[in-house]
Amino acid sequence: MRSKIHGYLQEDIGSGDITSELLIPPDQKARGRIIAKERCVLAGASEASEVFKELGAKAVMRRSDGASVKKGDFVLSVSGPARSILAGERLALNFLMKMSGIATVTNELLEKCRIKSPNIRIAATRKTTPGFREFEKKAVVLGGGDPHRFGLSDAILIKDNHIMLAGSVKEALRRARKSSFTKKIEIEVENE
Repeated sequence: MRSKIHGYLQEDIGSGDITSELLIPPDQKARGRIIAKERCVLAGASEASEVFKELGAKAVMRRSDGASVKKGDFVLSVSGPARSILAGERLALNFLMKMSGIATVTNELLEKCRIKSPNIRIAATRKTTPGFREFEKKAVVLGGGDPHRFGLSDAILIKDNHIMLAGSVKEALRRARKSSFTKKIEIEVENE
């Protein structure tokens, strides 16, 4: 996680935050609080904390990832060099907003589905934002879902294109069974 956060900060800051460097003295200190704008399942607070820590500020999580928070709840505090806090603010908020959104929607879908089927589970696909998969999958888990596959090498998932190229479902399954017994085999089907 730390190396990805470092890379995201490099992408955003580049050769420097020219606005803060021009307007804020290098030794100026600041502190801030991140407050939930709406009810949600909190996710991304640990990543947001790491963003600030990477820049030399101190961050304290006031609520844990996975917690249900209400509008107005205090979720994270930050203190330290003002320039560092401003440089990390957008990335930290992006982590919180994106991951909390995913966790919240996952939780809402799961609760709706469990009205009809109490033991149902929701699994996330690999249809994720490039470079952000581990964080999106973590958010799904925090919302009560399952991550399913992280990559193509985790399990065998036979889809329509595989079936077409193998010639039939039966042939695709026969070929898939040549894999290690440790690899789960799934076949995606459609109703017509």
